[in-house]
Amino acid sequence: MAHHRAEELVGHHVLDEEGNSIGKVSRVYLDDRTGDATWASVNTGLFGMRETLVPLQGARPVQEDIQVPYDKSTVKDAPNIDAKDHISPEEEREVLEYYSAHGMPAQRSPQAGAPDTAGAPGRAGEQGRAGEPGMAGKPGMAGMPDPRANAEDEEVVVRSEERVDIGVERREAGQARMRRHVDKEHFDTTVPVSHEELEVERRPITDPDQVTGDRSMEEGEETFTLYEERPVVTKHQVPVEEIHVRKREVTHEEHVAGERRSERIEFEDDEEAPKDR
Repeated sequence: MAHHRAEELVGHHVLDEEGNSIGKVSRVYLDDRTGDATWASVNTGLFGMRETLVPLQGARPVQEDIQVPYDKSTVKDAPNIDAKDHISPEEEREVLEYYSAHGMPAQRSPQAGAPDTAGAPGRAGEQGRAGEPGMAGKPGMAGMPDPRANAEDEEVVVRSEERVDIGVERREAGQARMRRHVDKEHFDTTVPVSHEELEVERRPITDPDQVTGDRSMEEGEETFTLYEERPVVTKHQVPVEEIHVRKREVTHEEHVAGERRSERIEFEDDEEAPKDR
């Protein structure tokens, strides 16, 4: 968009390719060699706190505003260059590469010049300067209400805070062991036992005829086996008790204390004290 007068652009809206307002022109950069307006610095965001460069190549006037061949998100996502009186070749190259990748018209790239060049670009006018050509009496200028500002310049500010979720975790707290011990117990008891003994009873024979059989008198010996009982201890293992082992949960309360963070958003301007949100 060649031969635009800088004072005709400052303070006006920059529209995207669909006619949506991107922001207002805060300053214009001129080509060091031709003096043409080649770059515009646009205030974007709800409070205009961010300045974004947009090339004026391929732009066209729409009433008092200017329309560029890019969508709103492309301009807002462009590399952020600090607002100053001169754009360095490195900064210009970075921004040019970005817009070239987003459909920049294939014409001569805008040049903002290099440092120490005569006529280096600076501000081409302040927003709302009275009496400048193309500025006075036009809607959308400083001091005049802009019906598009409330909707199209809206920016969402997200405030965050930390929420505390307290739960429990299951972890190993220890081990319970079961050991078997063999205890010895002394016992003492009485057991009845018996044994055999020879008992001799002598009975006189009064009538020899009652004795039958022949008896010879001779020497000899006869043995009698005698038996007795002795205590015998026999041990054998028998089950006497079942021991059931199970785990059970025991619930108790523990005190938990800490701190959580919450963002506080503060807005301020030149005339009013800070406002908390």
